[in-house]
Amino acid sequence: MLVRGKYVLTDGANGKSVFQEDAAVLICQDTIREIGPYEDLHRRYPQEDVAGDGTQILMPGLIDAHTHGAGLSYVQRGVTLDYLENALLKFATAFQLQPETTAMLNAVRHIQNGCTTLHHNESGAALDPHLKETCARKIEGYQTTGIRLGFSPGVRNKNVLAYDDREFLKTLPPDLRQEAEPMVYIDQERAVDEYMEAFEDLYSKYNSAKTRIFFGPNWVQGSTDEFLRRVKERADQLHKIPIHLHCLQTPVQKAFGLRKYGKSLVGHLDDLGLVDSNLVLGHAVYLSEEDIALLAEKDAFVTHHASCNLIMRDGIAPVYYMLKAGMNVAMGMDEKGINDDEDPFMEMRMIYFLHRHAGISLTECPALSPYEVLRLATVNGARPTGFAGEIGALRPGMKADMILVNTQEILNAPCMLPGFDMGEVVLRRGLGRYTDTVIVGGEKIMEHRKLLKIDLEALYQEVREQVSHGRTQAQLDREAFLERIRPYYQAWYNSWLENVELDPFYRFNSRN
Repeated sequence: MLVRGKYVLTDGANGKSVFQEDAAVLICQDTIREIGPYEDLHRRYPQEDVAGDGTQILMPGLIDAHTHGAGLSYVQRGVTLDYLENALLKFATAFQLQPETTAMLNAVRHIQNGCTTLHHNESGAALDPHLKETCARKIEGYQTTGIRLGFSPGVRNKNVLAYDDREFLKTLPPDLRQEAEPMVYIDQERAVDEYMEAFEDLYSKYNSAKTRIFFGPNWVQGSTDEFLRRVKERADQLHKIPIHLHCLQTPVQKAFGLRKYGKSLVGHLDDLGLVDSNLVLGHAVYLSEEDIALLAEKDAFVTHHASCNLIMRDGIAPVYYMLKAGMNVAMGMDEKGINDDEDPFMEMRMIYFLHRHAGISLTECPALSPYEVLRLATVNGARPTGFAGEIGALRPGMKADMILVNTQEILNAPCMLPGFDMGEVVLRRGLGRYTDTVIVGGEKIMEHRKLLKIDLEALYQEVREQVSHGRTQAQLDREAFLERIRPYYQAWYNSWLENVELDPFYRFNSRN
């Protein structure tokens, strides 16, 4: 197959030179064989089917390196988003679709907006006898859509109710303490054994050319040291597959590291031997300069969730300084995009604008270029999703993952002056809904906005049917319990914040 474009973005790592005009990509099976002028390729390969009408932007498929994939957003499920530590009590009882329905709907939201790959981090419960089955059903649901998938099962084997929850338990009145104890005093060792058993089964069954299974313990502060050491040892045995961890998302998490270990959570991970080229930290809003230098030195990764961090009132990760230090950063939408629609173009735009405020100088603080941002959503997303060197750029020998984007609204409504910078145009004017065709591994999975692997209306009807049953009584009862502990929970964390010193990387205004 030949895929042609008026403007072809080949590799976000190479700056402006990556755009070729009136070019095409030759696909052989699932791999890119050749890139060059369309007329030349069409003359030499006249038998090949042609995708694209010659007016579109052809570019690598976009990569969401961190999502939890609920399918329906929290807003659609009636959950108000707030500081993470407030919202966690709501997340625990939110309505859930069936696993395969969740996965299919999440994939649809991504495909329609131009993503060819996503990483789903499954926030499972420790000692859940259904963890393996739930993960398997989600993986199979994703696979039916044709999307390329990274999948990491995750649990917490400590601090399930709150950070440092055994001490928190002592702050509760007797009746609440008695009810909360089973959530706090879990068999931590058995939880790790069951998690590792589930991982091994999922890895043996599903790890493949288009699906990569790797590790995703939920939190640094939710994992015992032994859990993290076992994960690291096994990940390295499997040729250093990724280890994905939420880390330093909030000031409370920063405070936890200082209280518990006398250092940053990144420093604690380094003490355990985890800071390495296969470590991926989600969010990382509260990294210190020392953390950034260490992560850059050890070739670790961060996934940046610009919109989610704003929505959850976490703050702004110092991505500008991460990139200037040589750190690896990839884009993740975390199912909380600014428009509530999993639009990676809008997420890139948010990143592009947000980090223009890293410093106040007309000469010493140049803004990120469009191409630096494009890298976050393309080639930089390959390693943390398990596909290092295979995806994220249009190069001979790489997997044929690409999208065609219509230019009518981008360039012709009403016009664009000659000499424009196409990278700037994509970042400023692109939208997910302009995606016309999506190709994964040389196979079209959406063409002219029509999904080719699944029946969208049937899927929507199934979603409506499941939603009509509402939440279970057990969920409602648990919600009532969590609301009773909320005042104690908030007081517990507020006491930590009194002694946390925050010296921001970015400056936005002045009180004096």
